[in-house]
Amino acid sequence: MAFFGLTALGPQNSFAAVLKDSILVDIFSDEEFESAFNRVAVNGCLSGEAELVEVLEKVYHGEVPAAELQMFIDATAVAEDGTITRAAFDDTVASMRAKATEFMTNQHQVLSGACETSSSEVMQTNLRRHTRSKAGPTDKYSQPLVTSQEYGWSQTGEDLKTKRAAKMSCKETQYAAELIKCGVYF
Repeated sequence: MAFFGLTALGPQNSFAAVLKDSILVDIFSDEEFESAFNRVAVNGCLSGEAELVEVLEKVYHGEVPAAELQMFIDATAVAEDGTITRAAFDDTVASMRAKATEFMTNQHQVLSGACETSSSEVMQTNLRRHTRSKAGPTDKYSQPLVTSQEYGWSQTGEDLKTKRAAKMSCKETQYAAELIKCGVYF
């Protein structure tokens, strides 16, 4: 149910939109798939899985979510010579759109990968006992849900290193330290 049809401003359920097992193919138009296919295809065919990945990266404007990429590869019909025709690609996109629609309509009825409990009693017990979650947010979601999660989301060594500098003291503090070393206490 859209609020006055304003779905272009963002997803209706921001939690479901960033789940790792969600399917994002619905947010792209047929023209975007057609344009990307035509840019990569030679003689109306893709030469194999590598070119299929290239087409999807052009559509997604970057890296394709791993689960969705695998679903695309599994659903795509490959000819005997290893090529992927335009018709096979269009059929794959249509079937992926159907899966995405089914996922979003049934999402409220199915426990997703981010859900750890199915009853409020178990959840309250876990909160009371300070029980740690089975998986962290980076395992459940593809991107941070709130800005406070952005820090440390991608824990590479470069991001977590801080600059270290020696403690600098002013002239007065250095003078007082020398006095204390000499035994003059003030």
